[in-house]
Formats: sequence, structure tokens, C-alpha cells
Amino acid sequence: MAMEELHAAALAYYENGTQQLRDLAGSFFRSMDTNGDGKISCSEFNEFLQQSGYNWIINDPNFFKRLDCNGDGGLDFGEVLTFYYIIKTRYIRCQGYHCGVHLCGLYFTCVACFDGAHEHRSTFDLCATCYRNRNYYHHQHHTYFLDNHVLLRSKRGLSPYGQPDLNMAITPPPPPAVYNNINYYIAAAPERHSWFQVFRVFEMAIAAASVAANCTIM
Repeated sequence: MAMEELHAAALAYYENGTQQLRDLAGSFFRSMDTNGDGKISCSEFNEFLQQSGYNWIINDPNFFKRLDCNGDGGLDFGEVLTFYYIIKTRYIRCQGYHCGVHLCGLYFTCVACFDGAHEHRSTFDLCATCYRNRNYYHHQHHTYFLDNHVLLRSKRGLSPYGQPDLNMAITPPPPPAVYNNINYYIAAAPERHSWFQVFRVFEMAIAAASVAANCTIM
């Protein structure tokens, strides 16, 4: 699913780009297509990697197969766009013990290190497995981690280095279901089940925790 989402994002950026950007993308594709057959073979792909210095991709034998979304054995224009999008925006690896997995989709990052970019501090990023299992060593006072989606939403409307507000990241509850019959009579909302009360208490606890130090979304 992560590769499909990256593919969709790359195409969205392309479709909303300038004509100059689209022309450059076309030139990039044609430069890789050395035999001019309209798709990039595995050998053409590896040749580009070796000449451009992206050796970390060569070490992943399944990368080409994952890029090849339609499974035809070659990369079409959209799949090459996805490749370019990945190498320019997703060169992130898990820093857990002996992990180093390439983080294409959702991952966790240390908020203090993320906010320390102005101090030339590197981010500290973990795959979900390493974060869940605490398979890492990090600064003892840097214990606040959020996944990349929640971090983005929780920073909405804040100054660049403001403390994340998890209330901004939590999806609001849907309105109660109310139905109208043919006489426009508004029926009473159905009785809430016990799980709903527990769910609401859980939501309020998360909202309260968002103002405390070292909080998480859960």
C-alpha cells in the first residue's frame, strides 16, 4: 500500500506542476530509456543507479519489483516519476538496532530532534516495529515520538518549533445518526451502547494528555 500511495502522490505533483516541470520529467525518463522502447528495464534501472550513486537502492533486490506496480517487468513513465519522488523525499532509514529498513510510508520520529533542525540536529526516525518494541537507543530526555502523519496534523497553526497539539490531530466524532420518515418526523437518536461511553472517556483522556509532557496519541 505504501508504494501505491507514493505512486499516487508523484502523479499528483506531476499533474499540478508547470509545463517546464513536466518537460523535464519527460527528459529524465527518456535519459533512462537507453533503447527507446518506452519503458525502463531492470538493467537500464541498475545502470542508472550505479552511475548516479544511489547504491542503497541496488542493495534492495525487491525495490524494482515494488516500483513496477503493474507487474509488466519494466517501469513506465508514472513508475519512474514515483522513483524520482522517492529518492528526493524518502531517503530515510530506521535507526533502530540492526534495522535500517527504508521508511517509505508511516514511521515514528523524535519530536525534539525534529524541532531541532534549526540547530542542525538530525532527525531520529524509527519504523513502527522498532518503536513498538523499543528497539533503539536515544537521548534519555527525548522520549516524545509521533508518527509522521500525526506530527504534521498536530503542528497545524503553530509556530515552527511549537509543542505539538494532539487535539489538532484527532478526528472529530461524527454527528449522531438521525433519520427522517416520509412525514418529516425526526426520530430520536438510538440509545448509546456501553462501548460508546468508554470510547468518549478514552477520547477525553487523550485530549487531556495532549497538554502534558511526553504525551503520545494513545
